Amino acid sequence: MFATTLSRRRLVQSSAAAGLLLFPATRRAAAQDVTITFWNTTYPIVDPNDKSKQPADFYISKSIARFQEANPGVTVAMEAVPSNGDMFTKYRTASVGQNGPDVMTMWSGSYMLGLVDFLEPLNTYFSPEERQRITGWEATSADFRADSDQIFGVPAGSDGTTCIFYNKEAFTKAGVDPEASWPGSFEEFTAMLDKIKASGVTPMALSDTAIVWQILAWWQAQMLGGSDQVGKLVTGETNFSNPTLTEIVTGWQKLHDYTVPGAETMEGAAALQLLLQGQVAMTTSGFWDLADLRKGLGDNLGMIKIPNFSADAPVKDGGIGGAGTAFIVSNYSQHKPEAVNFIKHLMSKEEQEQKAASGEGISLLNVTDVDASKFYNDPLTDIQQEWANQPSTIFWLDNLYPAELTAEIKAQSQLAWTGQITAEQFLAAADAKRNELMES
Repeated sequence: MFATTLSRRRLVQSSAAAGLLLFPATRRAAAQDVTITFWNTTYPIVDPNDKSKQPADFYISKSIARFQEANPGVTVAMEAVPSNGDMFTKYRTASVGQNGPDVMTMWSGSYMLGLVDFLEPLNTYFSPEERQRITGWEATSADFRADSDQIFGVPAGSDGTTCIFYNKEAFTKAGVDPEASWPGSFEEFTAMLDKIKASGVTPMALSDTAIVWQILAWWQAQMLGGSDQVGKLVTGETNFSNPTLTEIVTGWQKLHDYTVPGAETMEGAAALQLLLQGQVAMTTSGFWDLADLRKGLGDNLGMIKIPNFSADAPVKDGGIGGAGTAFIVSNYSQHKPEAVNFIKHLMSKEEQEQKAASGEGISLLNVTDVDASKFYNDPLTDIQQEWANQPSTIFWLDNLYPAELTAEIKAQSQLAWTGQITAEQFLAAADAKRNELMES
């Protein structure tokens, strides 16, 4: 999928790294002191609801302190970096001069792989047993395979599964009981939306991200048959312009009539506020918004999966999600063994338990040896954790596509959503951009 030649670490480097990682911390203490830089885009160190809380009070700061105590002579210098597209420009610019971090968290998939020239291949640093207890490796491999030998990052947690959050009272008023009967097809979904609309409530508020990367992406991925089939859209084995995707986009465009005007430019926070204010019956989002929605709606908050597009879909009852963030190590780092050791510390069973117990809503766990339900207080979080590990959760399509293709689809989707272009024109534009990228 990616034309970049994949570099391999020399055998002597592998041997040295493995040897150092095996030494107990007390034996390494005699070595020269080492400082590893960590660019943090994932872990919170500010609480807007509690301004008295200091950075040292947050999970990541406490975890770094535990790592340093267990590894005398190793210091972690953390820098907070905003979690948006600018992080990639910042990292690339610094890496050209080999002045970037030793370790960084960043969005996984194609976002991360677009920087592969600066990333250390990590597969030889992790034993099969270490790989097995962590899920989501397909999000950090060059070929999007969980068993890949071309790993350039470590999955840093799970985003869970995108879903519908709804106002229970609004559903009851409209005569909708999602637990007893939930739509199994697009036609049944629109019939339910008609009932809600007839009750006097606007059915949905959708953000500009939700309309394409949560709803449309789920229907495309499930009808194609999963991530591996989505990958064929990138390689050109399958065209976006095909009868299946045309039918999906044509149906998806009809949802425009059930949403608050301006969804194509509405930010996620604005959509959530409309649900919290009782102005709409539902929205789509993910685990990251659960805490705020629970705080605002209490027991009136419901959560259910986005309906299937068809009862005959190859993949059913899932959603978009998975390991959306990853740890990387820069290939120019002078302290690769220590950097990898720090990542292994954060992903250890003990630290994953501490992370879950912190209640900071960082991300769901993506390890197999921790029972997260022992630490979560909200039953909906337990459900999200369960959904995250189901095979019907399909990895983020915007992470599967090259960044330039993702940007083109996002731009064209706004035109298609508002009826300025047809479904056929939308999909043809995606094919044209894909072909352009393949030829470049």
